[in-house]
Amino acid sequence: MIFLRLGLGICLVLLLLSPAPAAATMTPPGAAGASPDRPMFLKSLTFKGNKVIPTQKLREELSLELPSIWTWPWKELPPYRPEEVAGELDRLRLFYRKQGFYHAQITSEVVKIEDRKVWVQIKIDEGPWIKVAKVEVKGAAIPAKEVAAIQEANPLKPGERFTEANYEVLKRLYLNYFLDHGHPYARVDGKVFLDEETNTADIHLTLQPMAQCTFGEVRLQGDYRTPDYIILRKLTFKPGDLYSVREIYESQRRLYALDLFQSVYVGPREVPSGEVCVPIVVEVHEKKPRSVKLGLGYGNEDQFRARLGLRWRNLGGGGRLLDLDAKYSFLESRLTATLTSPQVFKTQWDLVNKTGLLEQRFPSFRDRAYFTATRLERELPGKWLLAVGHTLEWDRPFNIPLETLMMLRETEPGRTYRASMAVLGLRRDTTDSIVDPQRGGIFSFTGEVAPDFFGSSIQFVRGVAEARRYQALGDSKVVLAGRVKCGIIEPIQATAEIPIFRRFFAGGANSVRGYKLDYLSPRAPNGNPIGGNALLEGSLEARFPMYKKLRAVAFL
Repeated sequence: MIFLRLGLGICLVLLLLSPAPAAATMTPPGAAGASPDRPMFLKSLTFKGNKVIPTQKLREELSLELPSIWTWPWKELPPYRPEEVAGELDRLRLFYRKQGFYHAQITSEVVKIEDRKVWVQIKIDEGPWIKVAKVEVKGAAIPAKEVAAIQEANPLKPGERFTEANYEVLKRLYLNYFLDHGHPYARVDGKVFLDEETNTADIHLTLQPMAQCTFGEVRLQGDYRTPDYIILRKLTFKPGDLYSVREIYESQRRLYALDLFQSVYVGPREVPSGEVCVPIVVEVHEKKPRSVKLGLGYGNEDQFRARLGLRWRNLGGGGRLLDLDAKYSFLESRLTATLTSPQVFKTQWDLVNKTGLLEQRFPSFRDRAYFTATRLERELPGKWLLAVGHTLEWDRPFNIPLETLMMLRETEPGRTYRASMAVLGLRRDTTDSIVDPQRGGIFSFTGEVAPDFFGSSIQFVRGVAEARRYQALGDSKVVLAGRVKCGIIEPIQATAEIPIFRRFFAGGANSVRGYKLDYLSPRAPNGNPIGGNALLEGSLEARFPMYKKLRAVAFL
């Protein structure tokens, strides 16, 4: 008995001292014989089974470096690490929960390994999504008109898929109402009751507007030489007005539009909690006093084009801007100088003077001109801009075909015409972007009258109105753009006929697409455009994205 116990003890000691066998591992398909010392590379990562969530959104959610579709031969593929892929699966599961999919099943599989390159496929079973059953709002009353607007913009209507992002949007819609109506301390508390068995969500919101506040004292600070009154003029509020975040953002946008400041901050100063008179700080830092812009391009009509622009800011103080602009293309050569003096004599009017030389090359004639235009501009309520002024212009048309001259007998090639006219302009811009508008519109009207007592050698009355409208179609990034333009010009006093350089022409990329430049206008027997005394044109476009910032346009 003693010898048996001793033998067992020796066996246990020997087992403990002997080396442990290698741990069992699962080898991915096709990975047999792969050396752990040799790195693997991710050749492809694809998704299978996702039906509601687009593949592009899933790829954007990953933190893993992905191989590009277009890969240069000398560029190395990203490394493949199984543990990183496993971490991405957890990230995707969380993402799907935020999108309302609480039963999503996500796995990955290595489908191919070849020459140290790995092809990975992520398989997704989205399952049912959480549906909004009801939205209940308690607390402060909101006017029925505002409630209707919020409900129209509500992304979580009953029956819609619940997402955490849209839940925050819904809360923000109610909060924005209070922030724009004098309640900077407002709160919107919410609870969501999810039923994973019935896949429904009940949303409960509680509105707490807190105290109503007004704008207080405005303090200017920062590094700037622009006069204070120019900055203060761009603010859309004054002390004593009802507090509104919308007015703060609009004031900041208007200050940026001056092109004098590199950075602009408009916001409330720190005050004790519950303070009903909220002081505002405006902090600005000016741009460099000079800037240069250079542009090159090519178009079907104007062919090669080049543009050089120079700008001087705060010229001589007072926030003045001086712009020198030179442009060349097959259709036009132009050199202009523009001086803008804001709030001349500390009034609400801006003084703008533009002087230039240009030569225009149209299909049926050429024109050399010198002009100087001076106008006073003033902003009006409702985003309207009023302009009144005077323009003096000398034109000399030439290279006019004989057939055109026979039809337009008042047009004399080589003669210098002088037009001295009073100008009235109106403009309203409600677009959400200067470069690529998605919503809003632009309306403009220009009226000109050139009587003989102004010293004009041709007398006429001219009016042009144009309306543009932009509307994005939901979240599709497709934008419908419509445009209507009409104009009329009539000779008066001693002028019997409008010369060719003052007539209306239609057709071309900036007029009616699909037609040659000016060839939608009335034409002479030889086919040359001669223009007319009236204009009516319109267009409808659909602009949609193709790849990144590349967009396509379908027009009618």
